[in-house]
Amino acid sequence: MVIAAALMVIATIGTVALFNYSISQNSSSRSQQEEQSAISEDLASIQVANDRYNCNDVENTESLSCSVSGSDPGEDSYYAAGPAPSSSFNDACLDGSLIDTLLTAINDIPAPSAFGGLGISRSVAKTPNSDGAYHRYTVTWSRSGTRLRQITLVPTVAGWCP
Repeated sequence: MVIAAALMVIATIGTVALFNYSISQNSSSRSQQEEQSAISEDLASIQVANDRYNCNDVENTESLSCSVSGSDPGEDSYYAAGPAPSSSFNDACLDGSLIDTLLTAINDIPAPSAFGGLGISRSVAKTPNSDGAYHRYTVTWSRSGTRLRQITLVPTVAGWCP
């Protein structure tokens, strides 16, 4: 009887420990799912801005005007430059200023409301190509110094860069 009671106590303690562990894992999984869902929501907004980013030469000047349009540009509207890109466009590609307006627009996109409660922050930085030009950027989401997700994007308009 004593041996049976001892085995029952040991089995009960093991069962309670496993139950507590599964509850803890479930809570952790739910938290990670909430984090990733909030990041995916933010990424969707960033991708829309990335896809709508376009540049145009200002008439009769050597200056470039880039912006995130309110709707999807048409196939020929990402960069209206005639048969070849202008020198101002090429210069912007090479010196990294082509994506400055886009990065500002991305930083102005409000973070999802869930970020505050989850302690998530977003950072955006230019990423040089292998040739040293800046046609792409990296978005990093983190919490307390731990990277949760990172993605590198290239705006469509960069397809006209030399």
